[in-house]
Amino acid sequence: MNYAEQYPGNFLEALMLPQDRPVEVEIERIEAAGKVKCADGRVIDKPVLFFKGKDRGLVLNKTNARAIARKNGPSMDGWIGKTVQLYQARVDAFGERDVPAVRVWGAPVKKGRR
Repeated sequence: MNYAEQYPGNFLEALMLPQDRPVEVEIERIEAAGKVKCADGRVIDKPVLFFKGKDRGLVLNKTNARAIARKNGPSMDGWIGKTVQLYQARVDAFGERDVPAVRVWGAPVKKGRR
């Protein structure tokens, strides 16, 4: 049984990624905004990245947007077709410690290096 199959939705979650390695993906498109419910109950709009061959999008937080912009420039339109790596990280968030989160490396790791 797979977590992602048991809990359908539109967005990628950290627990859907492997714990031991990054996943390389190609940015296919960026939708202007996705309605996201915050921990405090507010609903806000955030950009959503969609990847070639993947069903779920990644709600783009500021941390991940910065990581992509550092390698690919500030224009989000210029990110389409670029390859990034997604990985599962543990962060302090929402007043809790060790919360699983999706993080982005703005460029792929060179072959043969980790």
